[in-house]
Amino acid sequence: MEEEDLSILRLIAAGRRRIDIADVTFNSTTKTDTRRRRLCHVLAADNSEHLAALGTVYGLVTRDHLPCAPSPPPHVDEDDQQVLDLIVAGWNGSRIAARLQCDVGPVLTTIARLTRAFYAANRRQLAAHAVLVEAVTCNAVSPRFPSRPLSGLPPFHIAATGTGILLPTTPPQPSAQSTRRSPAGSPAVPASDPAESDRNAQKDAATIPPELATWVSNHIGRHRAWALPNDLAGARTWRMSSPEGIIELRIPRTHGDLQREVTAHRHAISRLDTGLAPRMVGFDPGLRALLTREPRGERVDDTPDQGLHLSESVHEQAGQLLHTLHESTLGTGDRQALAAANTQRYIDYIDRVLERIDAPVLAGRRAVIRRRLAVLREALPQLPASYCHGSFGSGAWRWQRPTRSLALTGFARSQLLATVADFARPSLLWTDRPALRDAFTRGYGRPLHELEQLLLGDFALLAALEDLWHAIRLDDAEARLRLGDAVRAAVERLPGQR
Repeated sequence: MEEEDLSILRLIAAGRRRIDIADVTFNSTTKTDTRRRRLCHVLAADNSEHLAALGTVYGLVTRDHLPCAPSPPPHVDEDDQQVLDLIVAGWNGSRIAARLQCDVGPVLTTIARLTRAFYAANRRQLAAHAVLVEAVTCNAVSPRFPSRPLSGLPPFHIAATGTGILLPTTPPQPSAQSTRRSPAGSPAVPASDPAESDRNAQKDAATIPPELATWVSNHIGRHRAWALPNDLAGARTWRMSSPEGIIELRIPRTHGDLQREVTAHRHAISRLDTGLAPRMVGFDPGLRALLTREPRGERVDDTPDQGLHLSESVHEQAGQLLHTLHESTLGTGDRQALAAANTQRYIDYIDRVLERIDAPVLAGRRAVIRRRLAVLREALPQLPASYCHGSFGSGAWRWQRPTRSLALTGFARSQLLATVADFARPSLLWTDRPALRDAFTRGYGRPLHELEQLLLGDFALLAALEDLWHAIRLDDAEARLRLGDAVRAAVERLPGQR
């Protein structure tokens, strides 16, 4: 977009009338309307209200452009929240009334009340303010894309209102694909067929659809690309080597996933120091594409009993990085409720996975595990919430030898969760090595809360079960054996099992 397009977008989000926008930008109203329609096409918006909300979701409109936005966000009750969610999705009063099966009068009264509460002059400014102060989730602002699939990629999946789902609602079926170690976070991820790996680089690069290849070259020029297996969040991924470092191109599974990842980069991941976390290079909602520059460094060696993952210095730095991420204020007004809902979906996913895992390690243990899942569900409202990494562990750590510093990767599943979820994988190493736990908490800046300490073993079990399921999907015998031992040890550490 040109600078003039951005100016018009920001004026729309500020609630300015079309004639005022034309005067400020020294354009005719006809040209202003043409540029507004182009903006709606680029961001896939239905109307000006929807455009203002989407522009704010993607960080094109910030508090600098909306100085009147309230801070902190005003309280919104449950009925008014339904109306607010539909306003930012681009619905007018009559459509909202039809959706809620009520008269239009009360809806218009609610809109007027919300407009005053958010210090807005009209619905456009209300939509932008609501997104800016996180009174609605970014996934409530669903783009309206044409149902035109990209060549070689799955069809579009349009997200409806709501908070989105971190993991697939139905566990993927076991696959006979080959396996290899992934540099992106998990012990193992689906790998390409061996025959594919033998193809020449030109053919690998050609696997990027032409629309994406052109868009990428406009950002970073032309570089040889190689395809990676789909990650745990289901995103299609390519990597390129450039003078600035490794560039990663991701096509998230849904538009909701793209919005969540872009928002995470703008408001959470960017809090980490440059060079210690990925940096967003560009994104395109129409292509459902996200381009990031990955931090330099090698994967942390996790060789049993001797790898770098057993270093106290590494765990202390990991705690420092995680504390910075957890301090992010990203999230809706009721962070606790949203984190509990997201963690509940994660627990439900593991519950379904438990039925599909056919492993000797679970013989006679499923009933015990399900009782602990029930305990977790009851305790969720009391657990502290943070904006979490989602798959935090040695698989997401990168060691930078020249500076002896740690960097983080693998943020594909970042979202609001119970804070203890990010402690789960590292805690599998702490049982027999309390010095590692002490180093981590020293870097994190606080010890675990009493309830977190009580349920840490349960979350470690969830992480081990999740990783075991992926190893089974990939038919990775070595990983299955190692993770089976981790599951057994986690179950034995549960309360009442010793």
